[in-house]
Amino acid sequence: MGNFVKLECAAVLLSAEFKQTLAKRLVEDELSRMGSFIFLMSRILDFVERGGKIVNEYGAAIYIHPDIVEEAYAYELSFSWTTDIKVFAKRKPRRGSRGSHLLRLQLWDAAYKIEGRPITAE
Repeated sequence: MGNFVKLECAAVLLSAEFKQTLAKRLVEDELSRMGSFIFLMSRILDFVERGGKIVNEYGAAIYIHPDIVEEAYAYELSFSWTTDIKVFAKRKPRRGSRGSHLLRLQLWDAAYKIEGRPITAE
């Protein structure tokens, strides 16, 4: 299959544990709203342009297109979610993420795996 990144299963990505671990990473990396957009775009699109594939838990390729990050954020171009989630770096969320955030979480999972720093839920 070549160079590929396999995503965590949906249950893991949507869990409260993953949400908190991602929040801690975003705080640690000091990613702003625009910085997070650039981080995701550059990691994901560059990887795919070099022939990489991102596959889901079943081995099916995720279709990556130029607007994938905007789509993942439901075209909410202020990317406020990136700021909002950071509150969970200090306190555990009471519940996991909504299913509508799955693509967004898949991109974060892939980007950090591409960078060699996978997010492992605590």
